[in-house]
Amino acid sequence: MASPVRLLSRYRFGAFDLDAASGELRKSGIPVRLRLQAVQVLLMLAERAGHIVTREEIRERLWSDNTFVDFERGINFCVNQIRGALQDDAGKPRYIETLPRRGYRFIATVTVELAKDPPLAVAPPSTTAELHRGATEFNPNPFETVGLKLVPARLAQVALGPWVRNHLLVIGALILVSLAVGLSIHKWLLPNDEYNYANIRITKLTDSGKITDVAISPDGHYVIYARREGEKEGLWMRQVATRSDLQILPPENASFHGLTFSPDGNYIYFVSTDPNANDPFFKYLFVMPVLGGLARKLFTDVDSPVSFSPNSRQFVFERCVAADNHIEVRVANADGGDDALLTTIRNASCFMYQPGLTWSRDGRTLAVPVKHFGNPERWVLYAVSMPDGNARELYSSPTGFGKPVWLPDGNALLVPHYDHAVHRSQLWTISYPAGEARRLSNDLSDYDVSLDMTRNGDTVAAVASTAISNVWVFAGGDLSQGRQITSGNLPMFDVAENPDGRILSASGDGALWSTNTDGTRRILFADLPDAAWITPCSHSVVLTSSKPGSVTLMRFDTDGSNGKELTSGSLWSPACSPDGRFVFYVTVDSPQIIWRIPVEGGTRTEIARVQGDSISGRLSVSPDGQFITYPYTQYTNSPTAGWALAVIPAGGGPPIKTFHLAAGFVGARWSPQGDGLQYMLTQNGVTNIWEQPLAGGEPKQITKFTSGEIFDFNWTANGKQLLLTRGETTSDVILLAHVR
Repeated sequence: MASPVRLLSRYRFGAFDLDAASGELRKSGIPVRLRLQAVQVLLMLAERAGHIVTREEIRERLWSDNTFVDFERGINFCVNQIRGALQDDAGKPRYIETLPRRGYRFIATVTVELAKDPPLAVAPPSTTAELHRGATEFNPNPFETVGLKLVPARLAQVALGPWVRNHLLVIGALILVSLAVGLSIHKWLLPNDEYNYANIRITKLTDSGKITDVAISPDGHYVIYARREGEKEGLWMRQVATRSDLQILPPENASFHGLTFSPDGNYIYFVSTDPNANDPFFKYLFVMPVLGGLARKLFTDVDSPVSFSPNSRQFVFERCVAADNHIEVRVANADGGDDALLTTIRNASCFMYQPGLTWSRDGRTLAVPVKHFGNPERWVLYAVSMPDGNARELYSSPTGFGKPVWLPDGNALLVPHYDHAVHRSQLWTISYPAGEARRLSNDLSDYDVSLDMTRNGDTVAAVASTAISNVWVFAGGDLSQGRQITSGNLPMFDVAENPDGRILSASGDGALWSTNTDGTRRILFADLPDAAWITPCSHSVVLTSSKPGSVTLMRFDTDGSNGKELTSGSLWSPACSPDGRFVFYVTVDSPQIIWRIPVEGGTRTEIARVQGDSISGRLSVSPDGQFITYPYTQYTNSPTAGWALAVIPAGGGPPIKTFHLAAGFVGARWSPQGDGLQYMLTQNGVTNIWEQPLAGGEPKQITKFTSGEIFDFNWTANGKQLLLTRGETTSDVILLAHVR
């Protein structure tokens, strides 16, 4: 049918109002958060209400042909986002109807309001049925990313006066001239070797879904990657051209963080835990021939990948001093000799590991990403001059970086950078020495911190990850029979019971959802960014909300109203007293301290200092309110001692009990009866819940799963239902070729 010209339009359906120009969705005048790609899909559906929008049409609108994404998951994710925003139920839809294997149809009545200024040319409907149709069809191809389209007036169908025709021609000419001038200026301002994502060819190099780290040889012929096998990891080499694999280190009880080819391509330097030790985060630097052989240990206590000097004679690495909150940048000879301190970066986070630094190709500068504590927290990409060690801020952001790599001309760096707007990491360029950041990629991949580049800068190796996780309910004490109450590709991670009996869960995009115990009527609990650490607190709910640079501890009523900020800073893991009067939490900048604050707000009280080097999991308060438990690392004094679980009085004081558990246990909580400490442990790639009796003795396995990962668990207040988020995380190597 004939289409109207749309410069500005507004769509109304139910209590919702969708502005095509701004991409804003409002409910009764209140903004509803929705991602950009989900806005585009909602626009397509609203524009063509009553008609089928196929999945292929959605794919063509959202992604170009050379974009590397899982289209099926991406479309499902967008539709789930829309349903959540509209509080729609896929089983009993009010707005969006699913037509299996075909697409979607918007079934609500839509009122379209077209702007009166500037004037619009509207083609007359061809039939009476079209005149009374609830919505008008439009060409689904967007002119811009939020749905604003400029469509030429159909002069053959609409009689326009000469004044209107002349002005439309003038306006059209001005638009074309403006675009031409803009493109010319854009091209003139950018370097000649500008990286253009549209020209990049992306290849998925592995398909195991178990990759944790990657490096590419200087000539681009080989890739080394670390692959999980259960809780073990091994090293593999792939010849890119033939796609043949060679295992160079068998899977061991070790984890890798930092793979680097030697400049001549003959050796691989890797940072790894010691398979004979009991701490999953204390790491060592090894070197071995690329084709396999004896691995030689060079250094103890290394917290980043190494990066070589242009002459191949030296490399640099980082070492964290957690007790002092600073990071040492050190330089050593390629054979491991003459280790020396280059510079120290203070007030820096040593939590777990560092993304990695990189040496410029002219040998004059190191690029070092660091997270700084404070309120607000921020990430800084430092330019450290060689050889004097002077550091200056090149670029800063409230969100994190991965490992940077220098582009061959030395005028910019490529870096994985977390994008708060889309809740995943994308590839960005940061110019040098100006420090201006620009996003290079724009896809559904979530790029890990690992990144490497060939010597000529034409090919980049990265690790891209996805996660699937849903909420499960196990009732009546029978842990062999559970119900999955959520579905789709929107992963759910944190889970807890709302004191009103509903279930709260936090999704991968940071949204907080409230759901009936059977999975029906899923609605947003509160509109706040990056919700986490959901904590029932008697007659209220406590959680953290992260904005760029800061974490805020919040309290809400059980219906999501009356949000109140309790405190903010570098904090995590709230835990409530059973009577709901107090909230305990930890500040993670050293010295790490456990605090208590009234649930209604007020002055905080120091309870205790964290044992060992660093807290490594959540706080949990015993059912009687008398004790607190938390896990911690202790590798400074004893790298082989592993992790420990402390039990301290809730009023403060030294531990009354300490348990040494298997390395890598996660998420300790008190059992409902208060006589044991339960935690998650992954063995042979499968996560189960275990319990350490408080009286001592060997831990016992509570759940008997034979597949999948558990991301979080919680018991209901009556101790009769176990809530889980379960699923899997997949990660593979991708190559980006023809980057230049």
